[in-house]
Amino acid sequence: MKDDDNNNEVSQISYVESIHNPAPSDPVLPRRLHLQAPDNIVWHTESMEVDSLHEAFEWITSGPYNEIGHLYTGYKTANWMLAHVLVFERIRLNTIAGSPFQVHADYDITGEGILYKVWVTPLSAEGENEAEA
Repeated sequence: MKDDDNNNEVSQISYVESIHNPAPSDPVLPRRLHLQAPDNIVWHTESMEVDSLHEAFEWITSGPYNEIGHLYTGYKTANWMLAHVLVFERIRLNTIAGSPFQVHADYDITGEGILYKVWVTPLSAEGENEAEA
């Protein structure tokens, strides 16, 4: 808020959410060619589309957040907001509660666009990834 000394008017600064959906041909997308999901991942492919991060948070925390690592170990979606919220919330759980899973994320460029992938692998008792051992 800004207070103008001349007439004591207060101006409001509003918040606007700007969403950029990257195109598959977008040259700024980083790509690590050596990262591969393990073959034993059980994937859930999401068909839900959301238009805001708030909607994505509501959808992810009502289902996939609790299901990944239990009903399935991988989650695929074409919606970057769903992938973003799932990764953030799973990492947050690791930070505050010591989750038994390591979280991984990647994407594939397909003919239909970008497919975002999030998967988890169990941690050993020493905190190392068993899938890489």
